[in-house]
Amino acid sequence: MRRLLVSLACVLSVSTFAQIDGDPLYARVAESNETFYAWRPFYSHFTEPERWRKDYLWPLYTQKGFKDETYSRFLFFGHSAEFEADTERHRNWIFPFWFSGINKEGENYWALFPIYGNLYEFMARDEASFVFFPAWYTSRINDVESWTVLWPLISSAQGDKVDRFRVLPFYGHNRLKGEFEKTYYLWPLYSQVKYINERNPGGGFILVPVYGRIKTERADNYWLIPPFFRYMSSDNQWIVHAPWPFIQLADGEMHKRIFWPFYGKKSLGTQQRQYWLWPLFWNNKTTYTAHEQRRRKIIPFFYSQTDVMIENSGPYVEGEAFTGYWKLWPLMSWDRIGDRSRFRMLELWPFRNTPGIERNWAPWWTLYRRVDDQGEIGHHVLWGLYRQVRHKDEERFEWSLLKGLAGYKKEQDDRRYRFLFMWFGGDKEQEP
Repeated sequence: MRRLLVSLACVLSVSTFAQIDGDPLYARVAESNETFYAWRPFYSHFTEPERWRKDYLWPLYTQKGFKDETYSRFLFFGHSAEFEADTERHRNWIFPFWFSGINKEGENYWALFPIYGNLYEFMARDEASFVFFPAWYTSRINDVESWTVLWPLISSAQGDKVDRFRVLPFYGHNRLKGEFEKTYYLWPLYSQVKYINERNPGGGFILVPVYGRIKTERADNYWLIPPFFRYMSSDNQWIVHAPWPFIQLADGEMHKRIFWPFYGKKSLGTQQRQYWLWPLFWNNKTTYTAHEQRRRKIIPFFYSQTDVMIENSGPYVEGEAFTGYWKLWPLMSWDRIGDRSRFRMLELWPFRNTPGIERNWAPWWTLYRRVDDQGEIGHHVLWGLYRQVRHKDEERFEWSLLKGLAGYKKEQDDRRYRFLFMWFGGDKEQEP
């Protein structure tokens, strides 16, 4: 939600009729504790309390900060970060070849992939090292230490509760103390499991492509020609695949009706997903505490999202939509939060409100924009060559042609005219 508000702030500007219109090249916005400044597409700078971000020819180079931490990115390869001011911790990466820095313990590290190196806080690993990867590789996550020879063929991992070993595809086991013991031979042909936890003990095997059965205290699973045909039953769930992935049926905690690729529907917890002619038509729904989010897609041309109250909360009543969005790509889009909305065309970027696109590129292809800010309606045509705003009480009306070459402004009984960028009439003349 915060990203959505920030994106709308960037495109709505301070008002529907900014006094200085440098669109699309120049922009300057100040709202409460947030500021935005841009010379598009070369540079943009966005700040809010404790956070800031700078873009240079986005996505070429980006800097961002949070409190005392600073991050930099060059395209999708170069990355650097500086952390707390009272430590020397930092990192400099040119992905995927060079990695260097100082970790949180103050230790220097470097890596030249795939030849040799040591890494910290990388890809969910606390630390990792390699020599002529994939020949030799080690890593650690908390107390679990692992090594790999000719990754991913031969590997071992040991920890307080973890015991894993594999020689792919001949043999492998995975044991989690107090939970399960899993073993395979000639993967993926034969695998077996034993659940030793108190919640749902049991076990079984699968022999591909012949037969499989896993029976636990709470559920019974059968496979015929696995993974294509399956039947599972428990006290609160049943599942049928006949065959997978074309026909999938389920009822209970999870409801599923899939006849792929023609139609599919799946409901689990607060999530519901539905499609027709996969992957073209989608209808998804997510239920939150007080509202429901509905999303519809016709890939790749149409996307819509609506947030609807399912109970009275704050200023909204049950059944009221407090946000709405739709996009007909690449032609137009409409976006609303509360009593602020925006319509614009064209819409060349296929995704919704990508922050870097909104800050640096979208204004260049926005040929028309209509903004409704609490009843004040503004029109912005051809990068501001024609602009118009009308206040909801009809006492204020203004238009401008060629960014001030000609214009008109009415406020109550006061009327002013603009010609050659100069104002005439009204109580007093104003210079441009």
